[in-house]
Amino acid sequence: MRMSIRRIAAATGVLVAGAALPLVVTAPAQASTADCTAYLSSKGYIVGKKVLTVCEDWATGIAGAIPPLPCMEPLQRLGVKRSHAEEACNRAQS
Repeated sequence: MRMSIRRIAAATGVLVAGAALPLVVTAPAQASTADCTAYLSSKGYIVGKKVLTVCEDWATGIAGAIPPLPCMEPLQRLGVKRSHAEEACNRAQS
């Protein structure tokens, strides 16, 4: 009986660790998205779905070694000043 309790405990530990991993992995991207949107909001911009999508995309998928222009251009088309768009994109990458 003891052997099966140990196996159950080990399996439970593996399941809990596996369930927690996605939370750990996604937390930085969510924070970066929040940094991007909070910065734009602090500058007086309305952060709607389009702005949120740009910040999310940049934070979770296309960020990397390339300059922030693919992030900045859609924000500028939405009326964000170039300097504000650049800072928001940099914050999304953090």
